[in-house]
Amino acid sequence: MSEQETNTPPKRVFVKVWNPLIRIGHWVMVLCFAALYIKASKFPLHAYAAYIIMGYMCFRIIYGLVGPRAVRFWTFIYSPKTMIKYGIDSVVGHPMHTISHNPLGGLMVFGLLFAMLGTGALGIMLYSSGQELGPLGNMVPSEWEDEFFTMTVFGQDLVVGLKDLHIFCGNVAASLVTCHLLGTLWATAVHKSGHVIGMITGVKDAMADDPELKHYKQVPAPRFAKNLSDSVGPAITEVILVSGILICLVWPLIELFGWINKFIPSY
Repeated sequence: MSEQETNTPPKRVFVKVWNPLIRIGHWVMVLCFAALYIKASKFPLHAYAAYIIMGYMCFRIIYGLVGPRAVRFWTFIYSPKTMIKYGIDSVVGHPMHTISHNPLGGLMVFGLLFAMLGTGALGIMLYSSGQELGPLGNMVPSEWEDEFFTMTVFGQDLVVGLKDLHIFCGNVAASLVTCHLLGTLWATAVHKSGHVIGMITGVKDAMADDPELKHYKQVPAPRFAKNLSDSVGPAITEVILVSGILICLVWPLIELFGWINKFIPSY
């Protein structure tokens, strides 16, 4: 075998990875989180968007245990050593290729699950404490809104309320979402494959010699994505898609929801 043949990268094929439940849920999450974070003062829109997110997070936990192979948690649980190696290799430019979530992407899934559920739980308690609304009604004491517990920091007593905790956790969740978006674009540039396209069409590329390939159905490459990617490259394609989704879909819908908000009854 010649040196050129030895150094030739494995052929790539396309496989169906994400089913409609995952794809629709993902984009509903994008819309709801953007709505409740950008329009944080708009009630009850903020509350209803949070209910949807928490409902989907609970569904995702169950689906991660009993769903198809690509969405099951055990397929993207990696050791700390593997995650660190993947991070270093990503910078060098030769990370491992995975069909489902990569090691850092898998870690982000768990981070977002905990952050969203934690923020939502605190929000439900705050909604009850501050306005006596939501699933808990008036069960949470009103004083907890501004004084949930007291902690000593550098010899000074610091009073922490549910409002403080909810805002802090919400900002943590927003930071994770930002890291997720940047990480997706970085992974696209490193792997030369479309992650956003995968979450739109359900189709991702895989190495032809990947042993996991036998568990997935091979399909043709998405035509519109392939044409765009061939023209400007995978990374620019992803930037165009993300920008288009945010500007042409997410932002107008958020503004529409903000207008509809005044007609929605509170709960």
